[in-house]
Amino acid sequence: MSGAPTPSPRRRGLLIGVVIGAVVLVGAALGAVLVAGGGDDGTGPTSAGGGGRDTFVADGPATVGQPAPDFSLPGLDGGTVALSDFAGKPRLVNFWASWCNPCRKEFPLFEQASAEHATDGLEIVGVSYEDIAADARAFVADQGADWAFARDPDGDLATAYGVRALPQTFFVDADGTIVSRLFGITSADDLEAEIQKILPASTRR
Repeated sequence: MSGAPTPSPRRRGLLIGVVIGAVVLVGAALGAVLVAGGGDDGTGPTSAGGGGRDTFVADGPATVGQPAPDFSLPGLDGGTVALSDFAGKPRLVNFWASWCNPCRKEFPLFEQASAEHATDGLEIVGVSYEDIAADARAFVADQGADWAFARDPDGDLATAYGVRALPQTFFVDADGTIVSRLFGITSADDLEAEIQKILPASTRR
């Protein structure tokens, strides 16, 4: 009878080994692609700007007369800081950096206002933007500031609030509406005038 010669047992074993090896390599490659892509089922972790699982920034833009974009960002000293943590209270959202000279003039004004309006429930949220975390922490310690501080590592919050230069402060009333915004605060009187706009009517001077 004619026909192809029957492979020897040794050759058959080699062929099977080659096939199995190829299957394993293909499977490993597919697995690596799925892991890198976070999976195709939509269950991979998501965050705003890749800043971490705890990072969340609502869509902007921040506009006077409209609700302030909500956010949850890494705290300067750990944990998270969210605008919603201070819901129902008048709030200042201040964008600053340790290298910003005008910010050094503002911090003492904020400290004074925070003390004067403690019974009014005034809250200040400082957002470190385009800064090195260690430098920002040293700046806060040097200033003796004790309000809430968050980091905006990817600039997502600055984008939502339309911040391109520092310092900028947004004045948010107890309902969460942006009442005003200031670029650079140079006097206690200017700061006080804006704070009065976000206080409950019964406590305004």
